[in-house]
Amino acid sequence: MRLIVQSIDKKKKIFYCILNQRREAFYLSNKLAKVFLPILEPYVLVDFEVREKKIKKLGNTTTFVYPVTYFNYIEKLNPKIVLYDLNTLRKDMKRVLDQYEYFLFLDCEMTMPGYKKGKFIPEIIQVGYILADKYKNVILDEGYYIKPLDEESINKRTVKFLNLDVEKFNNEAKDYHVFYEKLSSIINKYQPKIVVWGKNDVQAINYSYHLHEKEPLTYPHHFIDLLKLHKDYFNLSNDIKLFDAYKTYYGVTEQLNQEHNARTDAIVTKDVFDAFLIHMSESVEK
Repeated sequence: MRLIVQSIDKKKKIFYCILNQRREAFYLSNKLAKVFLPILEPYVLVDFEVREKKIKKLGNTTTFVYPVTYFNYIEKLNPKIVLYDLNTLRKDMKRVLDQYEYFLFLDCEMTMPGYKKGKFIPEIIQVGYILADKYKNVILDEGYYIKPLDEESINKRTVKFLNLDVEKFNNEAKDYHVFYEKLSSIINKYQPKIVVWGKNDVQAINYSYHLHEKEPLTYPHHFIDLLKLHKDYFNLSNDIKLFDAYKTYYGVTEQLNQEHNARTDAIVTKDVFDAFLIHMSESVEK
């Protein structure tokens, strides 16, 4: 809906507009309030989406409000100043992604705490990565196990969750320095943006440097969190699963069970990224 703000109650995180000749209350979540309350003021034009009206308890009172899901556009009318434009932000997001030459789609599997309580240090025990250029040409495709420092971390819970063949793992697992040196070589040669789904893989890699007493190879600016991109682009309030995103893009109707295999997840991450770029190209206004 497209309305003019009449008044604002910042304490209650509500703004009021006239809708169908009635003064209605529109409620902002904590996340939206943090971003948009500072720029909302009376007589500002707002274009936004809402959920169905519901009763909301605000302090000692209750009132009917429309929960706002996201804003499309905010404009100050006199003088005319665009304060927020979602379509412009989407264009900027696409423009930023288009400037990179190489992408490394990376996934890690980690050990899990055992069923008994005690000190636990998560370790990377499998990595999978796909290096591709901006034209989707695959340059490198690898996946392998990594030996943990703590052999007891390959516990029953980890084995069950990852459906791990322990004998195969013991025979094939490489030392951590192999992964470290391969990652170093890729970064030095290609300077790729490292695409991950969520924060877990970034945290695991950062912790692995400390655990193995290695100098960090990566810093926050090296990574693209594809989950966060989706949440920002589509204005999602909740996280979505990687395989659910894949099903949506590729029209898969049957149930897909995540295997918790690092190389498979890296491939799916690339597929979702490629589909996301296509969607951006088709939906962002020129």
